[in-house]
Amino acid sequence: METKILDINWIKTILVNLPESQSTTTQILVKAWSVYETKEINGISHFLEHMFFKGWKKYKTPKEVASTIDEIWWEFNAFTGEEYAGYYVKSAPEYIDIALDVLSDMLVNAQFPEDELEREKWVVIQEIKMYEDLPQKLVIDKFKLFYYGDNSYWWPILGPEENIKKFTRQDLFNYKESLYTKDNSLIIISGKINNENKIKDLIANLFKDLPEKKTRQKPPFPGINATKHKDFFKKWTQQTHLVIGIPGFNMMDERKYSAAVLATILWGNMSSLLFQEVREKRGLCYYIVASHYAHPEDGIFLIRSGLQKDKFEEGKKVIHEILDQLVEWKIPEKDFEKAKNFLIGKTKIGLETSDQWADFVWEQYLLKGKIENINSIVEKIKKVSLEDVKEIAKILKKENRYSYWIE
Repeated sequence: METKILDINWIKTILVNLPESQSTTTQILVKAWSVYETKEINGISHFLEHMFFKGWKKYKTPKEVASTIDEIWWEFNAFTGEEYAGYYVKSAPEYIDIALDVLSDMLVNAQFPEDELEREKWVVIQEIKMYEDLPQKLVIDKFKLFYYGDNSYWWPILGPEENIKKFTRQDLFNYKESLYTKDNSLIIISGKINNENKIKDLIANLFKDLPEKKTRQKPPFPGINATKHKDFFKKWTQQTHLVIGIPGFNMMDERKYSAAVLATILWGNMSSLLFQEVREKRGLCYYIVASHYAHPEDGIFLIRSGLQKDKFEEGKKVIHEILDQLVEWKIPEKDFEKAKNFLIGKTKIGLETSDQWADFVWEQYLLKGKIENINSIVEKIKKVSLEDVKEIAKILKKENRYSYWIE
């Protein structure tokens, strides 16, 4: 595997050559998501992503795009985040030129037809309603607002229905021009790369008409703004969906590796503490998940579960007791070694395809400004000691726990 970071016509480009790969993933990442929105246009980033698929200069209609895709086998989609939007094509290596052609026409020459605009509003509104009917998703959105407060870092990515209804073509063009720019974009091609010079020429030519510099800035990170330690929302669900959040470590903090091991002890495999105690021994839930998320500005432990409604208090009590045990470290040492080995295996297995490599590289570069190789990351996990994790576990103490649930 060879990685090159290039500047091609002022667009940062990363080539990850995997000579043995039978596919190539071509992605464009843009720092253009809900964190850049105001209250009045919350939801426009996601709506814009939908509208990018509705016709361009060369491929004028969604049907023409579909016809091109159908000529060869490939995957063409987009994904979302609080700080970025991503568009990608996964194809056989010989079709990189078509992938770049389609993606460039999409992002440079989007037309946002009026009839498609009005029709797509109702599609997105149905998407909003769908997620509002998924309590395990809704509880996370509600928790973020409870924990961080009412600000663009944690507003729902889909936005409110009333905003979607009033978006105009000009709103979309204005937002696109302010963030879909050369200095705010990253192109990454991962997989078998046969002709590097041809790729450089294509990128220089196809993306030359993107604006040079972004004109919209994100606001300062507000930090935790919770005014109390627990709250809830009534929706009359069949389960009570619980989120417990605990302040963690940001992306640049090396303690994140110890935090990842600790989260794996809580939940990572079938023998993990939460899975065994809450689901297997007591049958109080179907799903229970614990993770440590390291963001650019902060980090957070999240424990999530859909608990049996009439035994919610029992389930919540068991979860808190397990966290108490970790604070006091009443955990067998074998659980520490098992969790560390599981995490190392999971990290390695997560890099078997061209799209997984692309995600691994762009996430680091876009959010941290540098790329760390997989061997270095594995070594850092190996160096995590039992004492490191014991020290990290102290942050799980009661006064650091914030709970929110939907019932």
